[in-house]
Amino acid sequence: MSLTQVDAYSPPETRLFAAQFRKWCIVVGFVWVAVFLFLRSYPIDRPVERVTEVEHFYYGSIGSDRSSGLPVEIIRVLPVLFPQHLPVGAPRDLTAFGFIQEPGEVLPIGFSIRNQFVERTQINCGTCHTGTVRTSADADPVIVPGMPAVTVDLHSFFQFLFDVARDDGFTGDAVVEAIEANTDLNWLDRLIYRIAVDRMREQLQAREIRNAFIFADDYTRFLPGRVNTFDTFKVEQFRHFYEVEGVTPTRDEMFGIVDFPSVWNQAPRDGLWLHWDGNQSSVRERNFSAAMGGGTLPHEMDIDALFRIEDYLSDLPAPEYPFPVDAELVAQGEQIYMAQCAECHDFGAALLGQTVPLDEIGTDPHRAWSYTDTIRRAQIDFTSGHFWQFRNFREIDGYATQPLDGIWARAPYLHNGSVPSMWELLTPEERPTAFEVGVDIYDPKNMGWQVARLGPSDPYSGPNQILDTRAKGNASTGHSYGSDLGDAEKWALIEYLKTK
Repeated sequence: MSLTQVDAYSPPETRLFAAQFRKWCIVVGFVWVAVFLFLRSYPIDRPVERVTEVEHFYYGSIGSDRSSGLPVEIIRVLPVLFPQHLPVGAPRDLTAFGFIQEPGEVLPIGFSIRNQFVERTQINCGTCHTGTVRTSADADPVIVPGMPAVTVDLHSFFQFLFDVARDDGFTGDAVVEAIEANTDLNWLDRLIYRIAVDRMREQLQAREIRNAFIFADDYTRFLPGRVNTFDTFKVEQFRHFYEVEGVTPTRDEMFGIVDFPSVWNQAPRDGLWLHWDGNQSSVRERNFSAAMGGGTLPHEMDIDALFRIEDYLSDLPAPEYPFPVDAELVAQGEQIYMAQCAECHDFGAALLGQTVPLDEIGTDPHRAWSYTDTIRRAQIDFTSGHFWQFRNFREIDGYATQPLDGIWARAPYLHNGSVPSMWELLTPEERPTAFEVGVDIYDPKNMGWQVARLGPSDPYSGPNQILDTRAKGNASTGHSYGSDLGDAEKWALIEYLKTK
């Protein structure tokens, strides 16, 4: 019997029920359609996926953009709205901080996007581990995945965000007006962005207070190509653990600034002692620790995304040296390398990935001092209950020997990036007191970057930042291995290292 027939021959109360039922079905249908369309326009939590592995490494979410993500459209307009807080002479976009912008991309390499009512962004693995190389000042940069990000200046980027958050001009009206100069917004978008500005200001101001130590006048700046890996954990993610333990970090342990490492060819590294100081032996735990450094909370880890990056980096080859080499000199250098260096730096060698004590290696101690037993226990506590929880960290007093694959693209050298070229690493008496950083123009002769070198009293008026080796955490002393070689032997060794 059809619904029409029921209406015709049923009692009045039955017909009334059927009419009400149809009405509610229509209402519920409209509600579901409205909810579907709303969530399609304003998803609750959906990362922007990338197809290729290298694109996922550059732009994929690792989970850091969930609770600590910043609205994409706001981040994009801040350099335009607040040029007074940018580095002097910098472009009015995110490349002002050395980030690498690819044509057609909304944000530079190293920024993921996640849809949460509005699109939100945060840094990922590609931020610190994607670099560029130019053959000359007027040449186009070649992007190298897995390479240290020699131009990226996170310290200046964070300072910019904190300066903006304190600026009276950082208002919802000003931001919405700037966004609408290039993007059409509806009434709900405008409301959301105005609310987002207030929340963003509060979050940034709270973070600035907690991280005030890195902006103190006597603190050593990160500078391009470097970052403080663990000390910000002590005042951010682990601050409650430190409070409960009654531990206040010492001043000397807060200068753990290091050069960004390369991350290619990771499979043969698993099981070696990793990080500059050899405090970790699991590539997976090292990756998850780095994700936490990018702002990801343990319960927000995008496990599949991180595993995908792990697989990609596992077999990512080191980049080939892009300039001609002297084959005869390479052959000579190989013999010198096998006699002088292979025992500590070749895959399969007995001393590879082992920690050399501070009093033997002689390099700046602050990174080793930075990683304490308290932070080790805090890491275990913070990740407890997760299947990937940390089990392999250790406190150590030295620095680990490193494989030299792609070493040509890993300048400046030493754990703190305090030596601009391989020639100066092998010739300690020629290491400069200070030199330019953030430069990606290659120096094929010395195997480093084409930067100005300064003595103790040399003035500098150039456009780049200067790494002063007299600052705390920046010492260029130590690692004198190979310094007793003759000049001809050093040049031969360098020529061979270009092929590693």
